[in-house]
Amino acid sequence: MNNLSLDDFQLFARIAATQSLSDVARERDIAASQVSRGLRRIETECGLRLAHRTTHGLSLTDDGEVFLEYAQRILTEQQLLRDHIGQRSQAATGTVHIGVGQLLAEHVLIPRLGGLRTLHPGLTITLHIDDRLVSMAEEGIDIAVRAGVPPAETLVARLLGTHGRALYAAPGYLRKHGVPRVPADLGAHTLIGNTVSPSHNRWDFLVDGVSTALETQAQIRVNSSSAVLSLALAGAGIARINDVLGRGLVAQGRLKSVLARHVVPGEHHIHAVILAERHRAPKIRATMDYLQTCFSEFRALPGK
Repeated sequence: MNNLSLDDFQLFARIAATQSLSDVARERDIAASQVSRGLRRIETECGLRLAHRTTHGLSLTDDGEVFLEYAQRILTEQQLLRDHIGQRSQAATGTVHIGVGQLLAEHVLIPRLGGLRTLHPGLTITLHIDDRLVSMAEEGIDIAVRAGVPPAETLVARLLGTHGRALYAAPGYLRKHGVPRVPADLGAHTLIGNTVSPSHNRWDFLVDGVSTALETQAQIRVNSSSAVLSLALAGAGIARINDVLGRGLVAQGRLKSVLARHVVPGEHHIHAVILAERHRAPKIRATMDYLQTCFSEFRALPGK
């Protein structure tokens, strides 16, 4: 055990999180055989078998689960030490890992992240783009941007903005298939659904003062909110989309609003959340402040 380094613990934690040697190899830009040798060396140093390897992937043994618990504890302590040193210098330096869904990454963060580096040249930003609700501690995420998910009590959260969800379709689709006038007309149209977020497939309407909900049986289904938007833009059908982004695309002429008089958009919060023990680090505070400016358009909704 005396010969294990921090990089060994980091390597094992990523192997456990991804359950894939090839995924870790791509992250590190090295050969998968090198990751495999690293895992074998860790096991040899411990004198234990830490993982089961199969043709379908990798899973931890009971000893591996215990080793992972200690590895995560060591890595957390290392991060706390770095943050403490950063606090003393008050300089926003180091790497910040931001977890965010693909839609908000592509349309909100990526176009604006250059400004964060301009303000704080000592920062390195790593985006982890995934629509899954990840475990921040296990996957090494410093800040997670979460839409429509209430933050856990163990997390420090900052409200970045609010949005609704409305129906949109490409102008070409509506010219070809007609414009629905009432929710019942949707039965004659191609609808686009989201398999990762089932709540996105419940479309709420108000018709003659009566609330009604449509549990959509979409003819096209994808596992990404960004793909839902891309399909709508491509003219594949009618989709329920973040209305802040939707209004911008309507203004560009790329989408048209559908059933606007009947749709109940709801109110969905976007939070930036961090692990409680990290909220004082200068690099985290600086990034959280900048995220607030990135989502400024989400705080000026009509009627709010």
